[in-house]
Amino acid sequence: MRAWARNWPVRLRAWARGLLAVLRAWGRDLLAVLRAYWRFFLTGLVLAGLFAFVSWGEKGLDRFIWRVLNFGAIYAIAAVGYTVINGVTGQFSLGAHGFMLLGAYLTTLLILPLHQKEMVWILRPLVWPFNRIALPGSMFILALLAGGVAAVLAAVVVGIPALRALRGDYLAIATLGFGEILFLLVANLPQLTNGAMGIKGIPPYTNLWWTFGILVVVVYAAVRLKNSSFGRALRAIREDELAAESMGINVFRHKLLAFLFSAFCAGLAGGLMAALIGTITPDLFRFFMTFYLLLIIVLGGMGSISGAVVGGFIFATIFEALRFVDTAVVPGMRMVVFALLLIASMLFFRRGLFGQEEFTWAGLGRAGRWVWSKIR
Repeated sequence: MRAWARNWPVRLRAWARGLLAVLRAWGRDLLAVLRAYWRFFLTGLVLAGLFAFVSWGEKGLDRFIWRVLNFGAIYAIAAVGYTVINGVTGQFSLGAHGFMLLGAYLTTLLILPLHQKEMVWILRPLVWPFNRIALPGSMFILALLAGGVAAVLAAVVVGIPALRALRGDYLAIATLGFGEILFLLVANLPQLTNGAMGIKGIPPYTNLWWTFGILVVVVYAAVRLKNSSFGRALRAIREDELAAESMGINVFRHKLLAFLFSAFCAGLAGGLMAALIGTITPDLFRFFMTFYLLLIIVLGGMGSISGAVVGGFIFATIFEALRFVDTAVVPGMRMVVFALLLIASMLFFRRGLFGQEEFTWAGLGRAGRWVWSKIR
C-alpha cells in the first residue's frame, strides 16, 4: 500500500498516456470515417444537383445549349471507352468510328416506326426481321444495349486476331481498316441500311436524361475498372507488356476486355447520336469521328477518365460554336481549326488538362487551398 502510494504519480501518468493514445486512435479512425462519408456526401450532392439540372434543362434550356449538352455527353461516353483502350491500356486503336456506326444503325433499325421504314426503303425492301420490328420509346434502352452488343461482337471479330499478334502502329492500321470495312458494308447494303441515302425520320428519343444518365453509369464503371486490380494490370501493360506478362498477367485477355469495353461505349454513343440527330448516313461515321475522339482524350489527358468527360463537353461546345465557319467561310474549315487545336495541344499541353490524374475531392481541396494562399 505504501509502495502504491509512493508510485501513484507515475501510475497516473502511465494511465493518462494510455488513455490519450486510445483517444488519438479513436480520433484518427473517426476522422477517416468522416472523410469517407464526407466524400460520399459531396458526390451525392453533385448527383442531386445534376438530377435537378436535367429536370429543369429538358424544358428550360435554350435549344442550342440543350443540343450542345447532349452532344457533349455523347462524345464523353465514347471518349471514356476510348481512353480505357488508348490511354489506360496504351493500345493505339483507330476503329472507334466503326463501332459507333454499328450502334447507330442497329439502334435505328430497332426503333424506326414501321410506316417510316416503308417510306425510307423504297428502292429495295428492308430485310426480315427488321421490317417487322419497331420498339416503342419505353424500350429505347433495349435498342441501345443491342447496339452496344453488336459493337462488342464486331470488336471480338477484329480484336482476337489483332490484339494477339499486333501492337503499336500495326494495331492502329488493323483497327482503322476494320472500321473502313464496316463503313463500306453499311454503304453498300441498301436492303439493310438503305445505302448512301441514309435513314430519316428516326424518333428523337435521346434527351438529357438518357445522355447524362448513361454517362454517369459509364464513368462509374470506368473509374471502378481503372482503380481495380484489373485496371492496375492494364496500366502495367501500357508501361511494358513483356514485364507485365512476366509477372503473370494475361496480356491478351486484359487487352481484349478493355477493347470490348471501349467498343460497347462507342455503340451506346452511336445509338444516342442517331436518336438525337434524327437522320443518319454512313458519312456521319467516317474516320473523322475517331479523330474527334482522339482529340478529346488528348486534350483531356491520355489515361484520365475525368479528362475524357471534360474534353467531350469542351469539344462539343467548340464544335457547335464554330459551325458558322463551315457555312460562312469555307466548307470543311472547321476541321482545319480542330487540326490546329490538336497541334497546339501537342506543343503546349502534352499531358492534357488532367494528364493521367483524376478529379478527386481531396485534389479539389488542395487546389482551393493553393488558390486561397495566392490571393490572400
